[in-house]
Amino acid sequence: MFRLSLLTGLVFAGAAAVTAAAELPEPAAIQVDFVRDVHAILAERCYECHGNGKRKGELQLDSREGLLKGGENGPAILEGNSAESHLIQLVTATDPDDRMPPKGDPLKPEEIAILRAWIDQGLNWNMAAPEKAEYTAPLKLIESADLVAARTETNLIDRYLGAWHESRGETYGEALEDARFARHVWLDTAGLLPPVDQLQTFLADPAPNKREALIDRLLADKQAYTEHWISFWNDLLRNDFEGTGYIDGGREQISDWLYTALYENKPYDQFVRELVAPVPGANGFVKGIVWRGDNAAVQQAPMQAARNIAQVFLGVNLKCASCHDSFIDAWQLRDAYGFANVFSETSLELVRCETATGAMADYRFLWPDVGSIDGALPVDERRKQAAALVTSTENGFFARTIVNRVWALLIGRGIVEPLDSVEREPWYPELLDALARDFIAHNHDMKHLLKTIMASRLYQTAVPDADEAEHPHFAVRRMTSEEFYDALSTLTGVWQYNPKFLLPEERTPEEAARQEALRQAAAGGKSEQATADAKNIENRRRPVRAWRIPADSLTRALGRTPREQVTTRRESVATTLQALELSNGNMLAEFLGVGAQSLKQRYGADAPGLVDYLFMQGLQRSPTPDEKEVAFALLGEEAAQEGIEDLLWIVAMLPEFQLIR
Repeated sequence: MFRLSLLTGLVFAGAAAVTAAAELPEPAAIQVDFVRDVHAILAERCYECHGNGKRKGELQLDSREGLLKGGENGPAILEGNSAESHLIQLVTATDPDDRMPPKGDPLKPEEIAILRAWIDQGLNWNMAAPEKAEYTAPLKLIESADLVAARTETNLIDRYLGAWHESRGETYGEALEDARFARHVWLDTAGLLPPVDQLQTFLADPAPNKREALIDRLLADKQAYTEHWISFWNDLLRNDFEGTGYIDGGREQISDWLYTALYENKPYDQFVRELVAPVPGANGFVKGIVWRGDNAAVQQAPMQAARNIAQVFLGVNLKCASCHDSFIDAWQLRDAYGFANVFSETSLELVRCETATGAMADYRFLWPDVGSIDGALPVDERRKQAAALVTSTENGFFARTIVNRVWALLIGRGIVEPLDSVEREPWYPELLDALARDFIAHNHDMKHLLKTIMASRLYQTAVPDADEAEHPHFAVRRMTSEEFYDALSTLTGVWQYNPKFLLPEERTPEEAARQEALRQAAAGGKSEQATADAKNIENRRRPVRAWRIPADSLTRALGRTPREQVTTRRESVATTLQALELSNGNMLAEFLGVGAQSLKQRYGADAPGLVDYLFMQGLQRSPTPDEKEVAFALLGEEAAQEGIEDLLWIVAMLPEFQLIR
């Protein structure tokens, strides 16, 4: 790559004529794309002196206009004429005093060929300039009670959105009917479809406050809540049962700590402090992944910690700034390294684009106005300082970020987008900060935040026909892979097997011995997921939810991530791979097979009872006459198992089953 530092040579100031150049490589025989082919070359090896606000010799190389204007002694590039462009002469000079870059290896012939082709083709610059910061996110949360002072709605969100709608002469859309609301809230609290008997009790309840009562009851189910929300946190915290680093000790699970923290509904600020300054069992997050071999500077464990903490808890993306000064925001290399230094046993040297600079990083928090880090302290004490600053009420980004993440998960899009750029302007800043202040006032209670959103009219409003990007309403989203598996389990009574995580009540000596036998079998090359267990229905009656087993081909196709990096949002758009896996995949076929066998045992030849149950449990409604006709034709008079498999597959493939809307 190409750090065209240009320092004294390219500055032209008083420099002698450039020595004879080496034989020029021919221009690359491709249509050059600036973003794809050129930007990385310039960024890695020249922006240190001629970009991001630096103009050695008045030369600017981070804009097309700057390239054409040149520096103190004339243009560096002649558009359409690479052979006579001074820049090309410099990068091919044979005299070390003239050659650019002055440090490191010369440019590779293929890199020069790309630059030549780019110049000859007219300096294509298809990179949008960074947006001017017309909005600056305040560090502290804003007060805006005057906006809603006269409103009477009891729900905080309803007060703000009521004012928002009123200012535009608009109203809410049509309210969700009870069955759809119940499906939403069951999936969003417990990750499960509502059981038929409980759904029918809810539908028959005439109480005006039954929806709020249902939210309270479901959030009070500690185990169901924990087993659902742990997948969200596993994605964010890069926690899994297997994968890179776990075998050789280069990575540590936090599953036990995480399960307990969610089960106890630990206040969110305490939850984060215990991750940033780890308590026993929580060290795996800041440890990250210790990669084998000679790796990039950005993969150092302290830099992983800084990037992950900033991204997950503060909505700040330091990925660009961990390699060089960012091109898309104000974060600089020294900011990323200063924060990474907090988590390092030894002081870090700044490395720009994998080239050591010789300068040492200081110790800093991302926003000095919140507080400072004492670099003289041991690393454990520095982590405690960082944990206090990350979670400080003076730091508005902390509460904003989690409120925005939960809002996006429940509603379908964030108040700020993208979710990892909370410095951008929200579509309703006052609402975001009001929710953040309310969250803090209620002791950082995650369940309080969930209830506030679920009890709002917005959450309980049907998706309109026209999905306007700026119109606040519930957006259609797909079940997650875990929700899909668990929905099928609820439908059939057949669950997963050989869990990797044991619930506290399952941790018996007998189970520990069985788990050890499975581990030894796996070490000997035998599958832990034994065929006998897979097809034995009675061994699959115990509710083992999908998050407790390793990812398989179906869950990966449906979006479960490898968790080797932070995932803050899973894609909800259907893919070709999903279509193939859902139509021909072995994992789903096996699951439907044992599920159909289970339903056959339960219903025997009672085809009408089976059809009514599948529709009510799977779709929260009764089948239509046409649907009954198709179903009975599939099942036949005896409700054959093959017919049950087909009907079960059809129900599972319906958008009505897979979508939350």
